[in-house]
Amino acid sequence: MRVIGFVGVGMAMLALGAPAARAQTQDDFFDDSYIHELRIDIRVSDLDLLKKNYLENTYYPVIFHWIYKGKDVVVNDVGIRSRGHGSRSPTKPNLRIDFNRYAPGQTLLGLASCILKANNQDPSMLKEKTVFKLWDRTGLPASREAITRLYINNVYYGIFLLTEEIRTEFTQRYLNDKDGDLYQWKPIGIGYHFEWNPTCTTTLIVACSTDPAKWNPEPLNPEENKSTFDLTPTISMIRTINQVADASFESTVNALIDLKLFVFHNAIENYVADYDAFLGDVFGVNNVFFYRYVNTSFHQMLLWDKDASYDWTQRGIFEQADKNVLMRRTLAVPSRRAQYLDSQYKVAVLAGGPGGWLEWEYQRDYNLAVQSIREDPFKQYEVAGVMYDSSNAIFEDQVVKDLQFIRDRSPFVLQALLSAGVQFPSSVSLSQGGAVNAATNAAGPIAPGSYASLYGSGLAGSTLSAPSTPFPTVLGGVSVFVNGFPAPIQFISPNQINIVVPWELGMGNGTAPFTIMVSGPTAKGTRAGSPVNATFSNSISSAVGPYSPGIFNVAQADGTLVASKPAKANDVLVVFANGLGPVSNQPASGAVSPSNPLAECQKSTYPTVTIDGLPATVQWAGLAPGWVGAYQVNVVVPAGVRSGSAPMVISAGGQTSQAFSLSTQ
Repeated sequence: MRVIGFVGVGMAMLALGAPAARAQTQDDFFDDSYIHELRIDIRVSDLDLLKKNYLENTYYPVIFHWIYKGKDVVVNDVGIRSRGHGSRSPTKPNLRIDFNRYAPGQTLLGLASCILKANNQDPSMLKEKTVFKLWDRTGLPASREAITRLYINNVYYGIFLLTEEIRTEFTQRYLNDKDGDLYQWKPIGIGYHFEWNPTCTTTLIVACSTDPAKWNPEPLNPEENKSTFDLTPTISMIRTINQVADASFESTVNALIDLKLFVFHNAIENYVADYDAFLGDVFGVNNVFFYRYVNTSFHQMLLWDKDASYDWTQRGIFEQADKNVLMRRTLAVPSRRAQYLDSQYKVAVLAGGPGGWLEWEYQRDYNLAVQSIREDPFKQYEVAGVMYDSSNAIFEDQVVKDLQFIRDRSPFVLQALLSAGVQFPSSVSLSQGGAVNAATNAAGPIAPGSYASLYGSGLAGSTLSAPSTPFPTVLGGVSVFVNGFPAPIQFISPNQINIVVPWELGMGNGTAPFTIMVSGPTAKGTRAGSPVNATFSNSISSAVGPYSPGIFNVAQADGTLVASKPAKANDVLVVFANGLGPVSNQPASGAVSPSNPLAECQKSTYPTVTIDGLPATVQWAGLAPGWVGAYQVNVVVPAGVRSGSAPMVISAGGQTSQAFSLSTQ
């Protein structure tokens, strides 16, 4: 590594007294780092009616409790009703929570409503949340979700997904637009693929003609402006998609719906193999919202309901694309087909392969929720539209299948993309073999928590170092993904990037892909820095393993580098090293190493050091306190070392570093 500027941090702690109490926020409400607890108090007779009439949308008054850090946050005069399409159930009902149903203007943290999803179509109960998280990583709008235990009248009703509902608050938050028309697509039993039907036949009584009454409430169910919405522009869009000439298709339709975002939307749904999505197998278009921006004819698709994901590892990357009119005509434009392949590649990079980010996220949710799911007395699952009572064995079996899908999907998609002719940009390119141990600049295993250097061309537009700690995962518009995990960045330049390999990569041997992302202009309907708008480099693979020892530099105990003050027998030296493996009290990726308690190397694999071939006593080894990523090894110079210079070698976990030339006297 040609440039390495470690950041050491010394902080003076000021006694300021106890921190002031902080008001709860929506981020707290949807915090997915822990299991929430929600409670609903409802009249027993109303609960009986809700379950008996679960196919109806009748509201019932309740008292709503959010137990936050031991505090009971109570909202009175709240309305709840059964909700869903094929997921409705009298056993474990999906619920819509309406905070202002009986108290106009009432909200909880600015939310007028939310969803409690029973997950009763998915045996694992974990698919949707991980897909929504993947969706959010792309920069396209996705509802926030958190896992919660729900109690109704003090009876545990099981695990639910606390889900941000797509309503005015959602479009304002994610699209910066709140007064347009929002429609939830309701599937049509005959299967609808965006065809234009100028007349309504006996077999087709909806989604036909220009009569808005034939489109509302199915398939376009208005969810905002229910008394003032105007379906005409949306109906006109579907007719135009079908009737516009090939020569003007792209320019005309792109003014009605952003085709770049459209192909990315379908790329994600295809990657997670959702058979009940916009390109659905059975119903055709399904599980999507359409939002028409206020005072325009411009639309955006928004995702919904991902219980049918992780279906089949080998689902083709163009599955069902030829049946849907909009997708078929879009892919007929060569540049849009290339854009679709590029979108699939980006999703694969963000998801990661075996042991990558998506598997890690799924496993994190499983570890968080497994006990509560096992205790869930009402869990269900669906087969061919029929709901059955579930069991812990069925739940665990589906988890195994989901994890296998996640591990196998990335290799399949990447191979399919190569066969389809995916093109990687020449403007941002990683050199093959360009991921190396930063201490030695040599190929070989790269370890989690250690420094790595990447080489290539066009990697950054300027030369920058991380301004502070923890190291950022975006520096100068540049990001690095290691098997889907965002890496903390220490340094960027046009031809070299230095990163700290994320601890989350794991401690197992194998290989991992490295990919550079360079941010682009923010497009309407995406957030700043969105991967949708970014340029992704090619991916290169490097061996990874628990240990990749290398020596950055060596200093005397007083901090003087040995280059200025050569070592002699019995001197205690401080070796700054790389890749010495797992530690106790592990810091977060890219964060400063702790000083109390220290982050010490595992005793069972404590590093060993030789100087001039002679064993040196190691007094202590671990992460250098106050630094990021660098290890510190305190060693005693043995007697008998030659004068002038001597090779120093450090070994850990069966791996040996390159020799460091130590100045001696």
